[in-house]
Amino acid sequence: MKFKSLVTLNGLLGVPGALAIGLWALAIPLIWLDAQFPVAGDALPVWLGISVDTARSLLSTIATAAITTLGLVYSIMLVVFTLAAGNIAPRLLQRFSRDRVNQITAGLLGGTFLYSLTVLRATGQDFRPELSVALAFLLAAVSVLQVIHFVHSVSQSVTIDAEVATISEQLERQVNRLLIETGTDTGDFEDDSLDTAVKAEQSGYVTIIDETALLKLARQHDAHIAVRVAAGDFVLSGQILAMAGFTDGDGKAAAAVSRAITLEPYRGAVDDIRFSVRILLEIALRALSPGVNDSFTAVACLDRIAAALVKPVSEGLRGDVRCDDEGVARLKVPGLSLADLLNMSLHPLRQAARGNILMLDHLGVILNALHSVAGPDAKELIKVHGKALLETAAAGNPIGSDLDFLQRRLDFAVDE
Repeated sequence: MKFKSLVTLNGLLGVPGALAIGLWALAIPLIWLDAQFPVAGDALPVWLGISVDTARSLLSTIATAAITTLGLVYSIMLVVFTLAAGNIAPRLLQRFSRDRVNQITAGLLGGTFLYSLTVLRATGQDFRPELSVALAFLLAAVSVLQVIHFVHSVSQSVTIDAEVATISEQLERQVNRLLIETGTDTGDFEDDSLDTAVKAEQSGYVTIIDETALLKLARQHDAHIAVRVAAGDFVLSGQILAMAGFTDGDGKAAAAVSRAITLEPYRGAVDDIRFSVRILLEIALRALSPGVNDSFTAVACLDRIAAALVKPVSEGLRGDVRCDDEGVARLKVPGLSLADLLNMSLHPLRQAARGNILMLDHLGVILNALHSVAGPDAKELIKVHGKALLETAAAGNPIGSDLDFLQRRLDFAVDE
């Protein structure tokens, strides 16, 4: 079991720090090249030639501007984080901190500052590093363009519709990995005889279950593996993560199973469908609260959730059993059923929409659309949600015409 702080490495420390240190280290070979192959000032074009005093002044200006802008960038990030936490959803802060534009901007500005400072220290009356100064100028130009891109990116980060669309795209990718595949379910997987227990070494959230690695491991050892936890579960130290049937009792194989299941101190949306759905629900429920009263944001969240549900209701979700390339059942991983996915996505919105005709009507639109593309089993599940929606609408004491209109929209859920 892996327990690494991916939040830290992928946040505003790992990538920016690595980029800044890389640019800082770049100064050493360039200064060495300038020292080994000095170029006379008159041998360079006019636009490249530079005096020692001008070089020191330019490097000082670049270093000062870079570190000042870096402070401004982090200040803007904090403002965006504050707005996101208060107006959208606090759990979006992890996603904002992993944004590549934010990371690259911070790393580039920090690296430009360190690089320019290092070259400035080496520049003197007896040594004029032409190549190093030229690269510092280039880094300054790139930094300006990156800051412009950063401002554009930040302006979109506080747009709720754009964030909802981005989250839903990730949710669709996660859900589509659970669609029925040929040869996925065999029904001949027996896990009663598995006697090797793989336990958690510490508590944490399950963020990644590497099914590819587990399947490969099971095939190599001609064994079966049954994972007992799902992505998003919180496990305690000593809790069983998986049961395996390694005939030779190989401790290394059991350790490999443990490494294929990643635990984190924080819950994230890497492979966790529940987490992605709950972020969209959190935004929608916050919008439907009396203090915010923004039904159109909730409608947008519902639309994006429905987009992620289209393929599951039309094609179905695969079961728990995974097969190797030869079609032999090797791995069992707990997954979401279609009923679980629909209940988790639709029940909270229906309950929060009581008395809100706009939201209730749009829920009816979505259910009607999903029913039109659903398979036979999914149609029955959607019919249940349609009946529940009609009961919720009736409990809110709407006028008769509103309820009749909703009943006509959900005619598939009305018993003859």
